[in-house]
Amino acid sequence: MGQWSRLKAGFSYYPSHYLDEDAFLRSISEICSEHGIRFILPSHNETEVLARHRQHLPKGVDALIPAADHCALFNNKSRSYDLVESLRLPVPKRIRYREPTDIADVVSDARVQRTVIKLLTGNSAKGVRYAENPADTQRTVVALIKDFELDSSRFPQVEEHVVGEGWGVSVLYWQGQLIASFTHRRLREKIATGGTSTLREVAHHPGLEAAAKQIFDSIGWHGLAMFEFKVCPETGRFWFIEVNPRLWGSIALAISAGVEFPYLAWLCATEGPEVALDYQLRQRLREPWRSRWLLGDLSVAASALLAGKPRQAWETLFRAGADYTDDVFWDDPLVFPGEIAVYLSNAIRAGSLNAAEKGMVG
Repeated sequence: MGQWSRLKAGFSYYPSHYLDEDAFLRSISEICSEHGIRFILPSHNETEVLARHRQHLPKGVDALIPAADHCALFNNKSRSYDLVESLRLPVPKRIRYREPTDIADVVSDARVQRTVIKLLTGNSAKGVRYAENPADTQRTVVALIKDFELDSSRFPQVEEHVVGEGWGVSVLYWQGQLIASFTHRRLREKIATGGTSTLREVAHHPGLEAAAKQIFDSIGWHGLAMFEFKVCPETGRFWFIEVNPRLWGSIALAISAGVEFPYLAWLCATEGPEVALDYQLRQRLREPWRSRWLLGDLSVAASALLAGKPRQAWETLFRAGADYTDDVFWDDPLVFPGEIAVYLSNAIRAGSLNAAEKGMVG
């Protein structure tokens, strides 16, 4: 959205890191040098690429980027589950298998019916499938292996489907020190089974917050990240789902509620972590507080209308009860139509509202 903003200082285009990693790195380095950019704050999977090749960037611009091995750890669902289990924190039951053609029997022996099948790398529900029974699980896994040409080291992860509300715990760490933390509960998601939230609210959950801190403390995390959990509203039981080792899609809620993560990261880099801590201690968290991603809600409402559910569409659009909107700003009016234009052009080109670029999942 930034390229449409009247508040921007400027913008540049660069090649996709999925298509040409070397060209991407050269371009980012040239842009930083040409414009005198002091810090890069990456927002998507390019974070790991930049972390892995930080020596090729101008000196100091990588100060806000996490360690490459930590990005790689959390961008691999199997490895991140291994870490969380080693800390004796709850994860959904994993179904371990050697041969894809044996999965139906393995799932049955584990007394599991519904499963979630995840490619080891993915985001926003891309690369995630659901199966209702063991036979369906096997068909799905075999199809994913074929479609993505996966070798045995990249076989999809199969786990028991757990039911609960989506929660997130977001953090900023500076060289292993916790600077700020923020918790939210998802109220609506663009895709009913998971993915980017379109409506969410400020919340508190000591158990999740303690679990997130334990995980990040255990590796000495540096930078921004968000944990995702499922919480059973009846029992209070929770399960770790994944970590986004970078900026996250719902960050507008945290910023508007009083936890200004990007500014705090900048303070850490320019004036030191103690200044950032002092600044955050003087802020007041707004609650109750909700934010919505309007374009995402428009997509949810359109899907409801196509499914013959006009009442659901009406409630999605007009009964959100949001205090803040991620993408509509009356003092910066071109941002929202610009966002719509980009989303529509991408959807038309890819033939999907949640398309995955080649290399994004697998």
